[in-house]
Amino acid sequence: MNSGTPEMLSKTYHLKFPSLDAAQIAAPFVVETMGNAIPDCNLVGLNVLISKEGDVSINVFFNNVNDLKSFEKRHGGFLDTMKKTFLFKSNGFEGVCIFNYDSAEDAA
Repeated sequence: MNSGTPEMLSKTYHLKFPSLDAAQIAAPFVVETMGNAIPDCNLVGLNVLISKEGDVSINVFFNNVNDLKSFEKRHGGFLDTMKKTFLFKSNGFEGVCIFNYDSAEDAA
């Protein structure tokens, strides 16, 4: 990571749906829920990816641990809410971003 860049924290979720169709039906809920967290919890980055196998990966980025804890408190239960409606398996982890490249940052 660039020495002039502050340390960034990340929360990653991996959701495995039975099919691409099931993942596509659940994806708008994921995007809306995570999108609502952007201003609430000072998110500095959010990526939601869907694979043709029916996987949805969510990467949420924070500048500090307080914002991460705020996110978990306010929006961390979204998986429990989803499990009431959708069938999927999930796992995830918290980590420190060791490398992040965004070409838009170079252009600025």
